[in-house]
Formats: sequence, C-alpha cells, structure tokens
Amino acid sequence: MAGRKRAAPEDPTTTRPAKTTRTGTGKAKGKTGPKTNLSTRTFKSQAHPLHINITHTPPPVVEDLGEKAPAEPMDPGFLAALSLQPSSFSTGTYGWKGSKRVTIEVDNPDTGEKEKLQVQLSFNATVLGSKGKDGEGEEAKEEEEKKEKDEEKDQEKGDKEDVQEE
Repeated sequence: MAGRKRAAPEDPTTTRPAKTTRTGTGKAKGKTGPKTNLSTRTFKSQAHPLHINITHTPPPVVEDLGEKAPAEPMDPGFLAALSLQPSSFSTGTYGWKGSKRVTIEVDNPDTGEKEKLQVQLSFNATVLGSKGKDGEGEEAKEEEEKKEKDEEKDQEKGDKEDVQEE
C-alpha cells in the first residue's frame, strides 16, 4: 500500500503572515569585523617577524589559563622553524608570510623503514581589517578614477565632433 500525504487540519483561527518585500535601510549589509588604522607602510616598518616551530609533539595542556606553560628546552618532535616576515599581499591586505621546504620522516608500513618526504610549508597571517588601509593606495585609486572620467569626457567630445563633421 502506497503512502499518502496527510493534509493539516484546516483551522481558520491560525493564519500564516503574508510574505512581504523587505524595505532597505539604505545601509549595505556586508561583512563587518575588526578594523585597523595602520597604513601598509607603517605596518611594514613597525611590525616584527613572527616565528613558528613545527613539531610532532602537541603543546602541553594547562589547566589554569593564568599559568604559563613551561617551555621545553629540547623538543624531541621538532621538525623545523619558520620565520614570517611583515608583508603586503596582492589582495590589498597586509600581514606576515613565509615559506620553507622541510624533510619529514614517516614510517613506511610496507618496508618497515622510514621514508623521507619533501614538504613545502607556506604560511600567511593576514591582519583582519587591513584591506584598503594604504592611504597612498586610496589616493592613487582616486587619481586613476579621475583620469578615467576625464578620458571618457574627451572620448565623448571626440564622438560629438565626429558626428558634427558628417
């Protein structure tokens, strides 16, 4: 026996609100988040490099967050250290970036020996809210827009003169 859909009992006292169009407040809803006031030039001149240690061993778990974890003098699972340099990215943001090739040894269950693998590490640490904070970039963009508008006006004038000559 095939199943049948059951209709909800009709109850005239419960009504569903009609769908209405949304009215905008004039503000564009975009991503909002932390903003920074540093220009790219200031960031690059003032920021210090960041250093990352890559290791097999997990960090120690600290129960009390007020306590600092003791630093291990020699980490037996240490693989590599990487320095991230202050940099600006092609997206218009800034932060730190760095890359390094590393050899990692992994146990091969087939042969029982360790296999050496070449790995490329690439790190980007982007400062949130840094896009468009380059004051010079904004001025350059405004200049570029002005040039484009002037060129459009010149083109329109040229088109009108061509029409008048015909």
